[in-house]
Amino acid sequence: MKKGFYILAALLWGIVLAGCQSTGMDVGDYSRARFLLESRNENDFAAMVTLPLSQVKIPVQGQAVLSEFDYQSIDVAEVSLGKCLAFTLKGPAAREFYQISVANQGSRLVLAVDGDPVGARRIKGPISDGRIFIFLELPDEQLDELAKKLQETNFDIQKRLSS
Repeated sequence: MKKGFYILAALLWGIVLAGCQSTGMDVGDYSRARFLLESRNENDFAAMVTLPLSQVKIPVQGQAVLSEFDYQSIDVAEVSLGKCLAFTLKGPAAREFYQISVANQGSRLVLAVDGDPVGARRIKGPISDGRIFIFLELPDEQLDELAKKLQETNFDIQKRLSS
């Protein structure tokens, strides 16, 4: 009788532990999207990044202004100039980024995915709606897959943070 109880308890414990796994994604499989701000000051200069197609070189600050923890969603958007990625920020990140966009009008914002610069946009004015649209120097065919990978990473991070 005791042996049966221990077997049942071990089986139930195994089920409980299997249910406690927070996500199905390995952290090593994450695609990390980070926004870097152009450095306008020689003292602030951390690195020079080069965009893949245009070969434009942009000096950037060392610290990302937005990271994978700041996004509510990442989608492909069709706008008048073509396809781009649309990043929707969480509330606190949107408020902080609004202040950054006010203070850095005219600077460029560089998107790096897994450390590689893939696109840039100029901050033309305050961004108050928490949405960043950015054209990438990648073929349009790759945008859907990239957005999907970034969104999966985003979903997994949100799931881990909420558990």
